[in-house]
Amino acid sequence: MPEAVLFDLDGTLVDSLPELHEGVARTARELGLREPDPSVTARMIGKGIKVLGERLAAWWREGEALPAGVDATTIVERLSANWCAMTGERVRPFPGAFEGVRALRRAGIRTALVTNKIRPLTEAFLASRGLADAFDAVLTGSDVERLKPEPDMLRAALKQLGVAPEEAVMVGDSANDALAGRRAGVRVCLLECGYNEGVPMKTWAAENGFDEVDADVAALVERLLKEDRQ
Repeated sequence: MPEAVLFDLDGTLVDSLPELHEGVARTARELGLREPDPSVTARMIGKGIKVLGERLAAWWREGEALPAGVDATTIVERLSANWCAMTGERVRPFPGAFEGVRALRRAGIRTALVTNKIRPLTEAFLASRGLADAFDAVLTGSDVERLKPEPDMLRAALKQLGVAPEEAVMVGDSANDALAGRRAGVRVCLLECGYNEGVPMKTWAAENGFDEVDADVAALVERLLKEDRQ
């Protein structure tokens, strides 16, 4: 068994697409722009709010001119305001996900949350679900200069946990998570339950040299807990 497991949030532990998309839809209505389908939002999320703003701006420009004074920065500001105003009611933990986190901790394995989501939104969600103490460390997009797929967040989490990279596992649903784990020198376990910018995870993993893919957190944790600790 590993000494520590690092978890992504959106698409890994929770299905947050309905809430993320609602924030995008509200932003579109406020700015007088067409609303994208949820499938479009799913392909755009995963690399942080700044990149999402840039992708939305480019998508809207393909079909219409942006209103005067509206650019990617404006879109990011409206997205942030809209998401902060939400209560998290549309966010649903995947079955067995947080139970899996607790099972790891009971087994003596340290856990961390490593998400590109900004800290205010991350903390608000965890608090709303009584999960403020669910992890030994929480690192967000507000805490590092470079987001996943860069390894900075993972390295910071490992430092807080006091665990060497070779003793840790990164769990995520996207190429961002996989590449961040590889660059940080940790074992990578990927999940099929998330978004990965619209690309099936098994396909992407096979093409990029990652061979550990599970259906979801519950299945992965069951497998990890059966491993002998070296």
